[in-house]
Amino acid sequence: MGTQKPKRKKRHFSKAFLRLLRGITKGAAVAVGIPAVALIGAAAYFETALPDVYYAENPDAFSIRQYQVITPVAEEEDEEVVPVLVGAADAEKEAEKLEQSLQQEGETSRFSLLLGGIIPVKTVVVCETETRYVVPSGNVFGLKMLTDGAVIAALSPVETSSGTICPAQQAGLQAGDIIHTAGGETVDSFDVLSAAITAAGESGRELSITYEREGEARTTSLTPVQSSDGQWLAGLWVRDSSAGIGTITFYDPASGCFAALGHGVCDADTGVLLPLQWGKVCGATVLGVTRGTAGSPGELQGAFLNSAFSLSGLLGKDGLVSSGTVLANLSCGLIAQAEGDSLIRTSDNQLLPVASSQEVHSGEAQILATIGGSEPQLYSVQIEKVTYSEDEPSRNLVIRITDPTLIAATGGIVQGMSGSPIIQDGKLVGAVTHVFVSDPEKGYGIFAETMLEALDAVSAEMDGAA
Repeated sequence: MGTQKPKRKKRHFSKAFLRLLRGITKGAAVAVGIPAVALIGAAAYFETALPDVYYAENPDAFSIRQYQVITPVAEEEDEEVVPVLVGAADAEKEAEKLEQSLQQEGETSRFSLLLGGIIPVKTVVVCETETRYVVPSGNVFGLKMLTDGAVIAALSPVETSSGTICPAQQAGLQAGDIIHTAGGETVDSFDVLSAAITAAGESGRELSITYEREGEARTTSLTPVQSSDGQWLAGLWVRDSSAGIGTITFYDPASGCFAALGHGVCDADTGVLLPLQWGKVCGATVLGVTRGTAGSPGELQGAFLNSAFSLSGLLGKDGLVSSGTVLANLSCGLIAQAEGDSLIRTSDNQLLPVASSQEVHSGEAQILATIGGSEPQLYSVQIEKVTYSEDEPSRNLVIRITDPTLIAATGGIVQGMSGSPIIQDGKLVGAVTHVFVSDPEKGYGIFAETMLEALDAVSAEMDGAA
């Protein structure tokens, strides 16, 4: 007699239970998927946010302090070279990285950056370099500068007996263009340009113009018109000089040069970097402060001095100079050379090391600023954000003023404080560059490393020319 298998009982689940089960399953899938998507997104972010080349005194101890989730792992040098097919963009990036590393005097190493010690982000080159020491300043200075050419600040129609007309606009000129010659004459001031316009108008001929737009040389011609009051005009406003006060970031005893502002001197109306023809710096003092408020940036009220000024206000009066010559007006600041026999040799204990960009991190720091007289003081700040974008180097840092004394006196960051050194962990890490108009307690900063590289390049160019 055969045996019969017992029938399995069918389990009947309610519709509510089935809906709950599907919801739990779907939720589990999402819970697993969200971290995966987040990790992929984070890896993509760091791939573009982190530089391809770093500099370190000891590459073996290389780390990126700002991002603890990124672990650098040294790559072993393989004797055999295995060709790898890469895209054009990746190949170009690798070529640039290699070229930069070959230009360095010290040895180079390659590191793989891993997110969470697991997910590959990118491979970077770490160049061995000696730590540079400079003298942080914080002293205010006066600037007088003539432009190389006339910068068009705005176009303006001319009222004539037959109506309004703008010859400059008809000629294709626009705000931000830099006029270099007019009628064959080099334009080194507004007076030269005005005389050329008048001469062309009186003779009834076109005026030939050579100008620069976004680094490109161009030519055009315009016909001046006579205004209702009898003047010959071209319908444009130009700027041929600049003057004001700013803050010295640091002094480099090796070259006798110093860096200031952390951003270039630009036309106030167009934002165009003013081309330098001639520039001088002198001593200055702060007479007062217009306090900054939300929507209205404040500013230092200062005056030029004929007496010497200090390059090293942090730790004493050493480094007094009577004046300086501006060597370059760059997007990352002014580079100037100290003049005069009164320059005093800087002692070793006044020097601070310049931090590499990867050493800068969020956290407490100090700025060295002058908000009264000519004596800089240290004030506490918080570095809230660090980025490595090369597109806007003057905005690599976001800082917030936390010092109650400075906030009470200025409201935060004000115009004239640009260039104030930022010090963190006993190193010079950057300089203040801009203030947030909506929140004067916050502002941007630039890496000191960027300013030092610019100073070195300008100094080397001057030595080569000599």
